[in-house]
Amino acid sequence: MLYTNLKHIETAAEYTQIISDNDNVMLICGRMGPLCIPVYRIAEELEDKYSHVKFYDMEYD
Repeated sequence: MLYTNLKHIETAAEYTQIISDNDNVMLICGRMGPLCIPVYRIAEELEDKYSHVKFYDMEYD
């Protein structure tokens, strides 16, 4: 699991359910590395501006 303030997707079943239940989803796949952390931070800021979009993260390793 990634240590961000975003909601996490940990299984393929969760992924499928979230995509099918929501029209607007932003999914960020990554690691806790130096190139990914700024992206998570920006997504956390965008969450407040775009309440109609569901924001999630997912590890890709």
